[in-house]
Amino acid sequence: MSVDSERLADAREVLAGEDRQRSQNAVYAVYVAVIVAGAYGVPAAQAMLRFVDPPWLATHLGGIRGVLLGAVVLVAVLALAYRLGGVRGPVVPPLPYLDTIASSPLDRALVLRPWWRLGLLGCLVGGLLIGLVLGAGLAIAALTSAVVLLPAVGVGTAVGLLVAGTWLHGQVRSWPTGARGAGVFLRQRRSLRALHVTALRSQAASAVTVGGAVLIGDLRAARLDVASPTTRGRRWRLRASGRTSVMVARDWLGVRRAAGTGVAGLLLVAAGGYALVQSATPGTPSIIALAGLLLAYLGVSAWSEGLRLQGDNAGTPPLLGLDPSSEATAHLVLPGVGYVVTVLVVGSLAVVLAHATVLGIIWAVLMAGLLLAAQLMAAFRGLPPAGIFSPNAGVPVMILWYAVPVLVPVASGTAASAFLASGGTTLAVGVLAVTTWFSILYARRRIRVLFEQHRG
Repeated sequence: MSVDSERLADAREVLAGEDRQRSQNAVYAVYVAVIVAGAYGVPAAQAMLRFVDPPWLATHLGGIRGVLLGAVVLVAVLALAYRLGGVRGPVVPPLPYLDTIASSPLDRALVLRPWWRLGLLGCLVGGLLIGLVLGAGLAIAALTSAVVLLPAVGVGTAVGLLVAGTWLHGQVRSWPTGARGAGVFLRQRRSLRALHVTALRSQAASAVTVGGAVLIGDLRAARLDVASPTTRGRRWRLRASGRTSVMVARDWLGVRRAAGTGVAGLLLVAAGGYALVQSATPGTPSIIALAGLLLAYLGVSAWSEGLRLQGDNAGTPPLLGLDPSSEATAHLVLPGVGYVVTVLVVGSLAVVLAHATVLGIIWAVLMAGLLLAAQLMAAFRGLPPAGIFSPNAGVPVMILWYAVPVLVPVASGTAASAFLASGGTTLAVGVLAVTTWFSILYARRRIRVLFEQHRG
């Protein structure tokens, strides 16, 4: 028997055994997902739908506005799936599998098909369950009849298929050569054959690195590993200026070089600012303020890369002689000014076109301090304490540690907006001011502690 024949036989044997093991794991994962969706998802969905005030929801999101909102959400999800495919696609076998099986004489579509089927199954089941949970929540909350379950499941499954196809297409287009046009989209064999072994090996190695970083709680290593290399504007240079102004100019240069991130931040801040402006209107449910704060936080975070880089390099000697707190304040200028300007523009349009109030614009601008303090907490959060990884603490406590910078502005800002919408202006301003002040104090303490730890 020739060497190629032996490799072919070994590859077929490995494929048969791997298929059986993956099928068993997939069935168990689907079983757990169905139980979780039925036991927790449906009650949570119907409780949330009742919480958001169904009459307000029907008035403001009924008809064409609801369809447009759904289209915007779908486009955002597909864009995220495409971007994720360039970092880690649905087809990422382990490195030994790639080095032995994928390099065999077998057809690459046959070799990679089991991994693609797992990703496709996950997207389809996820879409189906999300549609089922939302449809059941609507029916149980008495917002519609049970007939909505069938179209909800159909739409959810179709969206899951689109997400899976876009995810795979993003992985195909991560390699600059080969078949990568529209002809391979949602074409299983063509897409799998278009995947390059070198790109697959790179994503497999990155998956191992990111997995290890997550296990030890080092999000910096994970973030740096998945970040896209900067290829735009490499000839642009900083001009000489003052110590603080050059920091602001450096952040602006970083946003210009990462234009996609800057535009994504602008869209998120615009959507979040609009929701915050509307949240000051009496009768607006608190879920609008919650969504607005979450979107605004993500948008401001996209503009705060300079702040995160300072946190990553905590303890190193400052090149320009600025103390850590002053440098952090300089890094907040760009996201702060960008947020305020965007809110003023979006709020003015909301006042003219959507019957919002000037108080809503002022309220959204006041949220800037809370959102920027949250960025400080996130950038200088550091590694979690050693006790978090003890068997008694577990993963939920670790997740809570990393989610604190998001939970603080979302929870306190939502509560303050609820007080404002109900007429308690003084109480709302007091809650916002106290939370912002303590968040700033905590963030400044984290800056000092983190730099002292590195110096020690």
